[in-house]
Amino acid sequence: MGAEDEGDVMGSEPAAGSRILSEQNGEAARQRLRAMTVSHRRAQRLASARMGVSVLLAAAGLLTVFLPGLTVAVTVLGGVWAVAHSVGLTSWESSESRRAALLQESFDVRLFRLEWNGAMAGSPPSPQSVSSLSRRFTGDEAELRDYYEIPELPHPYDVLACQQQNLGWGARVRRRYARTVLASLLAWLGTGLVVGLSAGTSVLDLLLLWYVPSLGAVMMGVEVCRTQWEVIRERERVLELLESRVAAGGDTAALLVFARQVQDVIFQSRQRHTRVPGWFFRRFKSADRADFQAAMRDLQTVVARVAPQPG
Repeated sequence: MGAEDEGDVMGSEPAAGSRILSEQNGEAARQRLRAMTVSHRRAQRLASARMGVSVLLAAAGLLTVFLPGLTVAVTVLGGVWAVAHSVGLTSWESSESRRAALLQESFDVRLFRLEWNGAMAGSPPSPQSVSSLSRRFTGDEAELRDYYEIPELPHPYDVLACQQQNLGWGARVRRRYARTVLASLLAWLGTGLVVGLSAGTSVLDLLLLWYVPSLGAVMMGVEVCRTQWEVIRERERVLELLESRVAAGGDTAALLVFARQVQDVIFQSRQRHTRVPGWFFRRFKSADRADFQAAMRDLQTVVARVAPQPG
C-alpha cells in the first residue's frame, strides 16, 4: 500500500452518526492498536531502563559518602553513563518513539479517514510490520476497546472530538508527569547540598561524590521536563484553536482540512517524547476520564447547536 492510499479521500464520509465508535473496535483497528501498544511499551521500557540505571548510579553516589573506597569506581561509571546516555541511548529510544508514533498515526488516519501526510510522516508502517508487532501483544484485549471515548456525533465533528481528547488528555498527563520529574530532580539536587553541608564536604568532593554519579539522571530529568513542556504548550495552543473552530461550525470539507492540520501537530508531539509510564497514566485515569467525559458532553451541546441538521 502506498502512502497516498493510507486514508480514504477527505470529505467522502456523509454527515451522519459517527462510525468511529464501531470501527475502532473492528479487527483491523485493533490489530493496529496492538502493534502500537507493543511499540510504545518498547520505548517505555528503554526510558525506564535509562532512568533505572541513572537512579542506581545516583544512589551509589550516596553510598560513597559512607564507603569512600567506592568513590573512584562510582565517579567513573557515572561519567561513562552520562556519555552513553548522550551519545546512543537517547537516539535509540527516540527511534522507538517515532515508530510507535507512526503506528498510532496509521490507526488514527484510517479511523478518521484522513489522507496520509507523507511529507510529514514519511511512508506508513507496512502491513507486515503491523502484523508482526500485533502478534507480540500480550496485554488485556479489553483495554483496547473504545480507545476513543466520544459521544455520538456527526462527521467530521467526531474526528475533531477524538483530536480534542488527544490534545487535552495528553497535555494534562504530560504536565503532571513533568511536574513530578521536576520536583524529584530538585529534591535530589537539594538533598545533595544538605548532605554535603552536613558532612562538611568540599565543593569538589560534593561534585565527585554526589553530582557526577547522578549526572545521567539529572540530564534525563532535564530532557524530560524540557520536551514535555514544549509538547504541552503546542498541544494547548492547538486545543484552543480546535475548540474555537468547532464553535464556529463550517462545511465538512473545510473542517476536514483543519482536522488534517491538527493531526500533523498531534503526530509531531507524539514522536518527540516517549509516553509517560503506564503505571503513572493508570494512577490518574479514572479521575481524568470523568473530567474529559464532562468535556465531551459540553462538546456535544456545542455541536448540536452548530452542525447542520439532517432533513
